Amino acid sequence: MIKLVLTDMDNTLIPFGAERVSPRAMDAIRELRAAGVEFGPATGRDTQELMRFFGGDDSAFQTGILSNGKKIYVDGELRRKSLIDNAALQRLSDYVRGFEHCFVTAYPLANDQTNPAWCIATTEADAAPYAERFKFACTLADAVPEDELIAATIACPLGQDVLEKIKAGGMEACPEFDLVQPVDAWCDVVPHGLNKGTALPMLLDAMGISQDEVVFFGDAENDLALMGALENSVAVANATPAAAAAARYHIGRCDEDSVAAVLEEIACATREGRTPRFML
Repeated sequence: MIKLVLTDMDNTLIPFGAERVSPRAMDAIRELRAAGVEFGPATGRDTQELMRFFGGDDSAFQTGILSNGKKIYVDGELRRKSLIDNAALQRLSDYVRGFEHCFVTAYPLANDQTNPAWCIATTEADAAPYAERFKFACTLADAVPEDELIAATIACPLGQDVLEKIKAGGMEACPEFDLVQPVDAWCDVVPHGLNKGTALPMLLDAMGISQDEVVFFGDAENDLALMGALENSVAVANATPAAAAAARYHIGRCDEDSVAAVLEEIACATREGRTPRFML
């Protein structure tokens, strides 16, 4: 029986750029939890962004893997927190600024609903489209600040080939980091060896469940580690080829509310004591 459902957010539960999770998905999450199955995100997003996505209903992310594994929550309690190395991020920023119009963004541990961030060594003209697209409040800075940082990203408007060069060169120059891509023109910076998959054992141990009692939905590169760690991995139809190949099960597109439909089926199957149809 399934006891925990984890889902990526962007382009999995919610189309990228959408302001909120759909009413159907919200109802499905409530139905799932009422049936006795815990629900949580496994996402690169942090709490202030999830608060926006879930319309202020924090019951939807009391448990989960946030910020690409840098935060683990169980029943509203923060069980793990991993910060970004400021000095290493400065070296990465120095490397990235060698590519015209590309830059690093750093996110403080202390945040709020405005989603504050520092855009490093760039211009307002280059930063503004990303601030609008990813909904953060940008402050321009010449260098990485000394504040505690929970996340960092790389913006690259020069195409996928250039972003691949930045990823490869950035990890060579800064082995403290892994660079993983959730959407186009954008790359997450995470501490080396830390990801959604490595966060899973702590979450399972805290909940007292096994990996075969978990279902995970994903779509992109930053989901691969968790897909590889779980038997019950599911890719939406709009997933990248790598994510589709890594998943055991496949469902419809994100923009068709396909995850919500499967959550409804898991809830129904749990109440009826049977295997969800998509797993047969």
